[in-house]
Amino acid sequence: MDVVAHIQAGEQTDTPWRFRLDELAWRDMVDLLRHDDLPFVGLWCDGVDVHALFLPDGYPLAATLALEGGRYPALSPARVASSLYERTIYDLYGAEAMWAVDVRPLLDHDVWSATAPLSAAPGRGGQHKGLVSFQPSDAMSAAKGRVDGRGPATGGLAPPFYTRLVLSGSLVACGETQTGYAHRGVAARARHARVEDVCRLSARVAAGCSVAHQVAFCLAVENACGQSVGAEIALLRVALLEMERLFQHLYTLAALARLAGAHLVASHCMALREKLVAEAAPVTGSRLLMDVCIPGGLSVRETAQMAQLCTQLYEIGQQAYPQLVLLWREYPGLSALLAGVGQVQADDLERIGLDGPVARAAGWDCDGRRIMPAYDGLWRYTSGRQGGTAEDRALLLLDEVEESLRILDLASARIGLAPAANHTLSVQDGEGTGLVEGPWGGVLYWVRLAHGRVAEAFCRKPETAALLVFEQVLPTHAAEDVELLACSLGVNAAALDG
Repeated sequence: MDVVAHIQAGEQTDTPWRFRLDELAWRDMVDLLRHDDLPFVGLWCDGVDVHALFLPDGYPLAATLALEGGRYPALSPARVASSLYERTIYDLYGAEAMWAVDVRPLLDHDVWSATAPLSAAPGRGGQHKGLVSFQPSDAMSAAKGRVDGRGPATGGLAPPFYTRLVLSGSLVACGETQTGYAHRGVAARARHARVEDVCRLSARVAAGCSVAHQVAFCLAVENACGQSVGAEIALLRVALLEMERLFQHLYTLAALARLAGAHLVASHCMALREKLVAEAAPVTGSRLLMDVCIPGGLSVRETAQMAQLCTQLYEIGQQAYPQLVLLWREYPGLSALLAGVGQVQADDLERIGLDGPVARAAGWDCDGRRIMPAYDGLWRYTSGRQGGTAEDRALLLLDEVEESLRILDLASARIGLAPAANHTLSVQDGEGTGLVEGPWGGVLYWVRLAHGRVAEAFCRKPETAALLVFEQVLPTHAAEDVELLACSLGVNAAALDG
């Protein structure tokens, strides 16, 4: 029996794609997952049950297990990415994952005012207020060499997280991270909150990916209510998603160039981005594209001007793009430096669960836009790179900048052909998921609605898997390339911390 059939043999819940398992069936599921490539989305807890979500053929499939004595069998022996979810669950709910591969705290480093704050009976907080100590794994403790560190405070704009390095000469022999410094309590804020408030909160989970989170959340709510938006609203959401991809890719390219010492290239990337953002802000109402999407529709300042905006962005981008690509490719030493940083294999990325441009640049054919109906006739697969280095990722981002411009041009001709009125959503009890392709990969929301509010919400974001990949590829890199490596992989501690 495969994993899908095993899960579906469980007890049917009120949600057609979620099944309840007993502990023995859950353990069998973990054993089957060791030899099955079923795509794993995430693991979360609501204080009573623990839920594992998978995505066979693009459709949700969830397994639910009741906590017994505050414990459950870990998924991490079969899905390494679940280790970060297990650590988060323990920090927030105090639910222990038995036989977990990593039991160190992820968010609460003994400095919170209460332990397990989302559990039914939170415990007394730690006694080390403001003093966070690094807790290494056994492998890190056994590593020999000079110890160095990066962060958590750097003085830059990057979110705070700490990287401990053990160096052999000038190269990294072992490296691990510690996060939690940017924790904002997103999970607590979303529980039992109004739908519109959680939508606004979703826009602030990950800087540069605001639209992706808003659209994914809105799709989850709409699916939970058994309703959908019209074709025009769906198309306008696509336009906003591609604007965000365009802006964020240029921002990332500028950061990569700056970290590589190519300041002229960085300034060209940021100059183009600023032109595009300045053009879009008066129409969308937000430079960061926050609060532009609501369940059932949009919240754009000037909806009637969206078609014209898409055309203007296309024209500005097309004028500057050829020169930017030429400068990037011919800038002395830039390609050679990036080509030696952060090589990853598609098989490793698929095992860990990191999709998006990082995976596409390594040869993994994955793009969530393929399964989004609103992209029909607009999207085409742009990857063809196989090397998996920081240079491959940078060149792929450049390719996707051009592709986003092309999509905006095509969308401009379609916008306005149908009415764009928002749909008045009737919030009903139920569960739903929503998946979109954000700038760094798939963003998925699961929501449970009850009594007109969001009872529970879970977000799968690529930053979780990106941190695992970052730790895996750190060895053999020069210590001065650590920040460049993190940037090229899309590591974002604030999005991870939640």
